[in-house]
Amino acid sequence: MTVASAQRAPALTRAFAAALAALAAPGVAAADERITDDTPYKTPEGRVRAGLWKLEYGVHGVPRLELGTYTLPYLTWAFGVKSGNAHVKYQLLDRRVWTLAASLGVAYVDLDGLDVDARIAIVPVRLLAAARLGGRFTAALGLMYSQISGEGGYNEDETTAFRGAVAVSNAQAWLSLTTRLSRGWSLYLEGRAIASTEAAADGDLTITVDERTTVDVSATGNASIDEMRGASALVAFQWSSTRRFRFRAGLGYGNYNIPVLNFIVPIATPFPELDISFVF
Repeated sequence: MTVASAQRAPALTRAFAAALAALAAPGVAAADERITDDTPYKTPEGRVRAGLWKLEYGVHGVPRLELGTYTLPYLTWAFGVKSGNAHVKYQLLDRRVWTLAASLGVAYVDLDGLDVDARIAIVPVRLLAAARLGGRFTAALGLMYSQISGEGGYNEDETTAFRGAVAVSNAQAWLSLTTRLSRGWSLYLEGRAIASTEAAADGDLTITVDERTTVDVSATGNASIDEMRGASALVAFQWSSTRRFRFRAGLGYGNYNIPVLNFIVPIATPFPELDISFVF
């Protein structure tokens, strides 16, 4: 062996060892490679995530802030129903192990285009936490309080007028575990429970009997809706070919939680999980 070969051997050995270690080590996926739905992780700063159901933006200059909207509800405009929605997520804490975030959303629907005097507002508030358990596992917890408020009126004829308002709220909690199976592949497990659903309503009915006689009737009420309590479980696989593309598919069973509305289907059934997104 020549002197030059002997000098190159340690360098080649070190380079080979470093490459082998990089391939073998589980590593910690960056936040933009993790599942961001219902977790405290977010779209990277200055980037846009465009998916089947959402459009989200990591605000440039504010590293912990994300703005987003669900895109599917805007199809209601094609049927004359005005609607809009937005949500904001802010990471209160983002450390190597722990991440904590809060999220606030709002959605609005106006049925006036259908000749229906009714408006609906939806406001969900979420607290999201996650812990990285080594290089391959991430456990997350989510808590959400959501309220739907609606108001409207109905006039059967010139002698009868009704106006009323209703508010329905619920509380949900979920636990999830993400397992990094290999480069690109992750397994996502989620269990969700809807703890309570409460409803309150009030209404005013005015009946004109004749020019001198008018009858006013007012009513209020509160109730717990036991049928809207339930639970569900979900198993999904996610493929991330690069930091810019993700595909997630899976299957769940139980009381499906309807996005935006954040209320469940009362009957337990199987339901699919599907999402395709790009980060620009």
